[in-house]
Amino acid sequence: MAMPYRGTTAENPTVGAVVVSADGRVLGRGVTAPGGRPHAEPLALAMAGEAARGATLYVTLEPCNHWGRTPPCVDAVIAAGIARVVCGATDPDPRTAGEGIARLRAAGIAVHAGENLAAIERLHEGFFSRIRRGRPFVTAKLAVSRNGMIGRSDRGNVAITGEEARRWTHMQRALSDAVMVGAGTARLDTPRLTVRLAGLEGRRPLRVVLGGREPLPRDLTLFESNDAQTLVILAENGKAESVSQQAETVVVAGRDGRPELGAALAALAQRGIGRLLVEGGAGLNDALLDAGLIDRFCLLEGAGVVEADGVPATVHGTLPERLTQLGFSPVETRALGCDMLTTFEKG
Repeated sequence: MAMPYRGTTAENPTVGAVVVSADGRVLGRGVTAPGGRPHAEPLALAMAGEAARGATLYVTLEPCNHWGRTPPCVDAVIAAGIARVVCGATDPDPRTAGEGIARLRAAGIAVHAGENLAAIERLHEGFFSRIRRGRPFVTAKLAVSRNGMIGRSDRGNVAITGEEARRWTHMQRALSDAVMVGAGTARLDTPRLTVRLAGLEGRRPLRVVLGGREPLPRDLTLFESNDAQTLVILAENGKAESVSQQAETVVVAGRDGRPELGAALAALAQRGIGRLLVEGGAGLNDALLDAGLIDRFCLLEGAGVVEADGVPATVHGTLPERLTQLGFSPVETRALGCDMLTTFEKG
């Protein structure tokens, strides 16, 4: 129920909640609203109304126990007369971190909290990563030809995959809080990094560009389009750079004129970014892999071959070999039209 709303709830986790009667009837449902408020629990309880008294609340995450822009969800659960709460996981946010469960139990409510549930971990992977590790959950996506090339050195963007793979990519953007590329990809491929799927035009993940040693052109497509907010991350020891007024900038620690990757991801986490999709080229992917900062790698393999002036996906053998050497394993392989998608995860 909550999975399709990933990428819409800002810094808040995308929570799903269901109120169920003693005889198994669904009385109310709720999902964290766009922007992160209202939370799922009060929405489900409001739908259930007085029928919630004595019922069970199923929720994907421990109800919050702190004041923010809204009251604690624990208060709403207690006031509704819920008899039992089943939550998928405890909230790692230090402001709750088990205290919500403790308050519910103190109020006489039976509570069962699941542990290490794969579906819950996947739903909340961005939120959990941001809170526990101080950085987003990073998914890299790269399209390669059948002979392992990502394009040609004598031109910019080259079509590697087909229409179904393109739609899949746009869906991944829609489910992400931010989409990131390096300066080279921003210059050569001139991507828009927007969601262009019917019915999902309102999904606008933050567009992020990692600055390089040379200033970015002010007429980049990313700067000309107002379809979504754009953030440029610059190195504090790099060259002073004047960026288009259409973009925001943030300065982080750098190395050799480039933003330090860990610092860049930490800066994104501080902005509430939990799910980051990286659509960079070989250089950015290799750097993130070397730093151990990629959690999931989605490899799209097209049916065609790039021969003349081909740019390899990595300089370390084939990309699947490199991922295996770094501790990744393939967890899913499926066809997208004439193309193949293989998803690798660290484990």
